[in-house]
Amino acid sequence: MRKLLALLLALPLLGGCAVWGPEGGPNGAGIPRPSAVATTETATDAILGADGVQRVTITVTDKLRFEPSEVRAKVGTIEFTIRNTGGSPHTFGVGADKLDNINGGETRTLRVTVDRPGSYPYPCAYHGSVGMRGTLDVR
Repeated sequence: MRKLLALLLALPLLGGCAVWGPEGGPNGAGIPRPSAVATTETATDAILGADGVQRVTITVTDKLRFEPSEVRAKVGTIEFTIRNTGGSPHTFGVGADKLDNINGGETRTLRVTVDRPGSYPYPCAYHGSVGMRGTLDVR
């Protein structure tokens, strides 16, 4: 009798598992699972000016990331305008060319010349170890 009662109580539970899909809700509909890592990867092309200089604006915030985190450009001169909209100071640099202490509320400009294709990192010296870095991809 106890076995029959246990079986009768377990059947509705097993039936419920059969229609509840892996994404939540009946048959997988309903509540989606959150992704393990939220990403906001952004990339942009530098804009070529009439003077032959490529330009791009990068915003830094207290969220400890560069936006965009990837810049695509061609061999030549690239002018970066760095806007710090947060309160913490940050740095920015490509190769030996660097801006130190871009304080909150400041906008600074760095002009670099890249003479060969490649991938050039631009980390923040203060926050690079926690993921505040980007890449200049030169074609």
